[in-house]
Amino acid sequence: MHSQIVGLGYCGWDYLCVLPSIPIDDKVKIIQSMEQGGGPSATATFAAAKLGIPCAFAGVVGDDSPGNQIIQSFKSIGIDTSSIRIRPNVKSPTAYCWIEQQSGKRSIAWTSGECKPLSPSELNYDQIRGARILHLDGHQTEAAIAAAKFAKDNGVIVSIDAGTIVPNIEQLLELADIVIASEKFARNFCGTDDPVAASKKLFAMGEKRFTGVTLGARGSFGFDGANEYFQDSFTVDVVDTTGAGDTYHGAFAAATVLNLPYQDAMRFASATAALKCTKLGGRTGLPDMETLNQFLELNP
Repeated sequence: MHSQIVGLGYCGWDYLCVLPSIPIDDKVKIIQSMEQGGGPSATATFAAAKLGIPCAFAGVVGDDSPGNQIIQSFKSIGIDTSSIRIRPNVKSPTAYCWIEQQSGKRSIAWTSGECKPLSPSELNYDQIRGARILHLDGHQTEAAIAAAKFAKDNGVIVSIDAGTIVPNIEQLLELADIVIASEKFARNFCGTDDPVAASKKLFAMGEKRFTGVTLGARGSFGFDGANEYFQDSFTVDVVDTTGAGDTYHGAFAAATVLNLPYQDAMRFASATAALKCTKLGGRTGLPDMETLNQFLELNP
């Protein structure tokens, strides 16, 4: 079966710990800790796979223990890892995440490791051609641009999580059909705190289907060129917000594969992200489709 969603970008190994408070020039005792895979497009792809969508991921890891764990984590949920390139004798991308117990808010320090970036010549173009959606996060930029151009030429929807301003991000934004930006990215790139204005500015960059801005606990805004959409966030007991935005993107991509209308897709994505926040880690709380549907029925 063809992968319906191909994620391309940063994949890393996360070290997470829950703290009573995040210290500055101080010490605190860890309340809880864990390790798991992370990365914007990587976790988005993982979320979509958990919802039952056939997925693949393209990226780079080292031939170290974290690199192996990154790949095995993808494989554990059925994600095709044949497009992940393993670099010999280098360190894999990693991240260290501190989560404040009371609020669930987090601070993250990350590194791309020592891996040479993915090159256009290393892409599996047949895999991309067979997909419905190519989902990017701005990382692996040269390969991402080549993949996006190829996807556009072959009728594949290009989606981007606009979370980090990287060199040549404008080119990716112009190529993308779906652009959903974080509030911080929208403010810095579009020069406005207004999600309506930011979404419309992003929509004007090339041919678009949908643009939007995620606003954390305040919900999300969307625009399809004619209609404006707003989706409130769901109220849950928040343990950890790590990966909530990544999850939103993955669930929105899954909803697009399922041909849901935009308002329903935003509700679907918001609920998936909310459920993720009820557990420690970017992936622990990700729901399957049955769990998500039960939550949506209970929270109309």
